Amino acid sequence: MKNEFNNKTKEYTIGRPSYPIEVLSTIRELGINEHSSIADIGAGTGLLTNLLGELGCEVLAIEPNEHMLEECEKYCVNNRNIKFINSTAEETALKEDSVDIITIAQAFHWFDKPLCKKEFQRILKEDGHVIILFNEMQLDSQLAKEYRSILHEYKVKTNAGISDFDPDKEKFDFFGQDYTKRYYDNWHTLTEEGFVGGALSLSYTPSKLDSSYEEFTAALHHLFSKYQQNEKITFHYKTEVCVCRFTKR
Repeated sequence: MKNEFNNKTKEYTIGRPSYPIEVLSTIRELGINEHSSIADIGAGTGLLTNLLGELGCEVLAIEPNEHMLEECEKYCVNNRNIKFINSTAEETALKEDSVDIITIAQAFHWFDKPLCKKEFQRILKEDGHVIILFNEMQLDSQLAKEYRSILHEYKVKTNAGISDFDPDKEKFDFFGQDYTKRYYDNWHTLTEEGFVGGALSLSYTPSKLDSSYEEFTAALHHLFSKYQQNEKITFHYKTEVCVCRFTKR
C-alpha cells in the first residue's frame, strides 16, 4: 500500500469523495467521548480523519505514505486533537490496549490481513470496535456508467484496488464473526479539475509516467464536457459503514 499512490497525492486530495456526517452518529453510539482515542488507519489525505476530529477525542492518523500524510496534515490543520504518525497498518507504533476504535476508510483491501489482525488486537482496548467504511459509486446515471467504462478501458494494472474478492467474506474471516452494516447516501460534486483528478487518483489508472496518460485524460475531459451542468458534475455514492468486533480471545 505504501507506494501504490506515489505520484497521485494531489489528485487524491482534489478528487476523492469525503464521508457523510452521519458516520459520526454511528461512532457516538459506541460510547465515544472526549476521553476516547480513535486510530484512523490508512488515513490517506485525511478525508475521514478530518471528520473524526469533530468528535473532540484524540484521533491518531496512521499513514505509511509520507506524501499522503503531509496532505493529511494540511487538510486537518484546524483540528488540534489529531496526531499524525508515519506508520503502516501492520506496525502502527501505537501502545498496547490504547485505542477505543479503529477506523479504516477505503483501505481495508490493501492490508496484510494476518499481520493486521495481530496488530489491531494488540492496540485495541477490550471490547473495542473496528469501523470499516467504503464509498461505492452508484451506476444509476449514464455519466457514472460511461465513467466506469473509461476507467476499466485505461487501467494499467490489476491490484487490490480493483481485484475480484468477496468483501463480506473477507471481513467475516478477519473478525471471526458477523458484523453490522449501515448505508448512507453520499453526493459528490466536482469541477472539471476534481473530476479528472478523481480518476487519476485511482491506483490502477495511468499516471503521467504511462504512455496512455494523455489519451486517458482527453477521454475524461470529453466526458465531463458531455455531462457538466454549470461547469460541475455530481456522482452518487453509497457509503457502507461496517461496525465490527473481534471474537473474544
